[in-house]
Amino acid sequence: MDALLVSTLFGLGLMFLFDALVRPQAKPDLLSWLRRTTPRAVGAAAGAAVAFAATGWPAAALAGGILGALLPGSISRARVERARLERREAIAETSSRLRDAIRSGIGLADALARAAENAPRALRVDLRRFVSDSKVSGMAEAARSFAQRVGDPSADLLASALATSERLGSRNVSDVLDALAEATTAQAAAVREARAHQTRNRMSARIVAAVPIVLLLAIRRVNPSYLAPFGAPEGQAVFAFGLALIWAGYAAMRRAARIEGSGR
Repeated sequence: MDALLVSTLFGLGLMFLFDALVRPQAKPDLLSWLRRTTPRAVGAAAGAAVAFAATGWPAAALAGGILGALLPGSISRARVERARLERREAIAETSSRLRDAIRSGIGLADALARAAENAPRALRVDLRRFVSDSKVSGMAEAARSFAQRVGDPSADLLASALATSERLGSRNVSDVLDALAEATTAQAAAVREARAHQTRNRMSARIVAAVPIVLLLAIRRVNPSYLAPFGAPEGQAVFAFGLALIWAGYAAMRRAARIEGSGR
């Protein structure tokens, strides 16, 4: 236990020293660093503990710790992708509502206020702030702030159309919103279909990677003596090499199924 504590403190000291050498101008922010690293540290500890309890092998504990440390980041990226898609669909729906309201004779300011009240959850807060900002700083400045907050190409187009609404006129703005709604809806549908295909490929990669490990755990439970050679240092090296090959294959399958995100 003392050795584990000393090695942990030594590793943290090296991490802080490396960060100070690489980023000498950056101000240390311990709380921010803890918020970023705590989920990974907890995941690494849990993964290492589970793997070591299941096998009793240090190499398995190391692999479990790495897997546990990577898991929070994977979950976070999945949430970001889902939120981006929801925002894009919300922009398409909002554009359609604004188009219909303008074509029915409602002014842009009133149409925007009505759309903000019933906006999809993914865009509601930003759209309501857009309405309040437009009353203070004008439509053009509020549209620029809205586009910066949302950070989506479709939001840039919507903000551009609204910012130039006085120059374009209501009819032209409704035509632009109509085209934007159709394009954004089609793009969101294509992205959702691609994400579904990507999810299936990722699940296949997880199953392929998990099968050897599950078989190994089953053999260890049924006949532990059969895997006794893996307890030796040479066996641990062979086991670690096998895990590395599994991880390389899994990473290659994930990379083949990856979809480039549409950023700004």
